[in-house]
Amino acid sequence: MCRAVQITLLLIAVLLYSIGLILFLNTGSALNFDLWATVIISYLFLGIAGLLMIITTTLPGKILAWLGAVIAYILLGYSIEAYLTIKLCLAAAFFILNGLYLFWPANSIAGSAALVLFAIFQHPSHLLGETMLTSPIPQIDGPSEITFVAVLFVVMLSVSFIRALQDKLKAAQETVSHLDVTIDRLSEFNQDLQRYARTADEEAITRERNRISREIHDISGYIFTNIIALMDAAISMGGRDPAALAELHTTVRVQAKEGLQETRRALRELRASDTHRERGIAAIYKIKSVFERVTGIQVSIEAGNMPPSFGDEIDMAVYRVVQEALTNAMRHGRASHVWVHFWIVDDHLELSVQDDGLGAKDIVKGIGLSGMEERIKNLGGTIKAGNAPEGGFKVLVHIPIRAGRYGKN
Repeated sequence: MCRAVQITLLLIAVLLYSIGLILFLNTGSALNFDLWATVIISYLFLGIAGLLMIITTTLPGKILAWLGAVIAYILLGYSIEAYLTIKLCLAAAFFILNGLYLFWPANSIAGSAALVLFAIFQHPSHLLGETMLTSPIPQIDGPSEITFVAVLFVVMLSVSFIRALQDKLKAAQETVSHLDVTIDRLSEFNQDLQRYARTADEEAITRERNRISREIHDISGYIFTNIIALMDAAISMGGRDPAALAELHTTVRVQAKEGLQETRRALRELRASDTHRERGIAAIYKIKSVFERVTGIQVSIEAGNMPPSFGDEIDMAVYRVVQEALTNAMRHGRASHVWVHFWIVDDHLELSVQDDGLGAKDIVKGIGLSGMEERIKNLGGTIKAGNAPEGGFKVLVHIPIRAGRYGKN
């Protein structure tokens, strides 16, 4: 929109410059040859200065263009003092370029200075001393000349105001763009943090399982080695010493009993370490905790009649759906609150994730949404995603729950 306004004003400036030139060609025949040459040179100088003001990006270049345009206009004012309409067209074109291509508030300051100079040089004969004795200060006489100054003043203020709005809008767009990048990075960081937290838990569990496995290996190796040695001793004794043989049998029994007890203890620890791994609704609550701490977005969870776990396959699918929905609520929806609701109806798990964000103008199936659909489809379920009637964005999932799958590992 700003670009269109800028192009429109630029075309108006070119049109005014052209009108001024056409009017001069039609009405300036009364001028002598020297004044004609001065006017043509001034016109070219004014056009070049205006073009330089448009294309240059440096402050010295714009200042040089501004000075060139003012000097060219003053020369024109001297040459065609009586042609007020022509000078008005050229001055208005200058003020449009001045307002568009000088930054705020420099355009207003430079425009005010130019307006004063244009008003003074409206009657160059005053400055040449021809009427200094009777009127030492140049005067603006007549309604037409007052209108001339007023029109230029309005043009200067209007275009300067448009440029100020354009600068503010550009700054706002840059801020929004920066916020979009920040939100994307924050979203990626949030996902990385969730993956790290889950990986850290899994690695801790793996380390504990490995430790227990080594302990079982050491226990079984020690106990069975002792038992084998005792049995070999019993075999070598034959039946020569019944008392010693009975003692060996007792020792073997004690060793076997101790080995069994140590093995059971290690297995209990192994089972306990496995139960510490968060799954099902516990994993969802962990997502909520991490997401809220990182983003500041409130997440409300209603577990309904959902059991602690549906088994690894369904648990992981639900986990990924909630994770992706939360990420989209922050990245695309700019939400401040997200509601996650679970309910089991007729052997189906219903999962809904809804936010209070902006919703989506067009739903584009990216990697995240396509991944969710694939996971749910593999379970025989369905997923719908779209704008909620009450506002925000909503993801609705239906997953069939077969009998006997509750708590399956």
